[in-house]
Amino acid sequence: MTETIPWIQVLGTTPVEIIATLCAVCGVVLIARQNILGWPLGILWAAISTWLAFTQWQLISDGILYLSYIPIQIYCWITWVRSRNPHKENSFVPVWLPRKKQLLIIVAATLGIIGWAFGISTLAAQVSWIPEPALLWRDSTTTVLNFFAQFLQAHKRMENWVLWLVVNLLGIHIYWIKEAPIYSIQYAIFLLIGIYGWRQWHKSTQTQKQPQVE
Repeated sequence: MTETIPWIQVLGTTPVEIIATLCAVCGVVLIARQNILGWPLGILWAAISTWLAFTQWQLISDGILYLSYIPIQIYCWITWVRSRNPHKENSFVPVWLPRKKQLLIIVAATLGIIGWAFGISTLAAQVSWIPEPALLWRDSTTTVLNFFAQFLQAHKRMENWVLWLVVNLLGIHIYWIKEAPIYSIQYAIFLLIGIYGWRQWHKSTQTQKQPQVE
């Protein structure tokens, strides 16, 4: 009699990864719909992903990123709460940044990626308990762009979806290589949700016809 192979084994994943993925997907969908409840789900996903990145995948930059997500998403949560004006309808809506600030973000992100990659590789060489980083430049790129995208998303700047596009494409590739297919699938779903989120936020900008932020 042939032994049945559990479907979880076929996916190459664990129940913990599945729980994290469900939290992440539901959270991003809620954020795309400008629903504040997406942030607490994101915090739970970040906590689980931190543990996985350090203990299972040796993705040090991602591990630090996921750990930092916890206070960052708390900040985003608080920012959305404080930015709501109950006396003014649609007082906190998405907007595009001016071209000069967009260029500044590109330059700052590029320098950040270079600095992060050299910094994390130097740290790993000097600290014995930190393993050698895997996929250094790709991992560093997703890490730095995540920080920028989170900040822009907290303030409802449309550029956040452009950065998430890059992060999600790289995420699909990275986790497929690291044999964590459920996370690779997760980033593919994020990619689709990101397109959906951009369309939803773009509708808000068209409806409000609000001027660009100076």
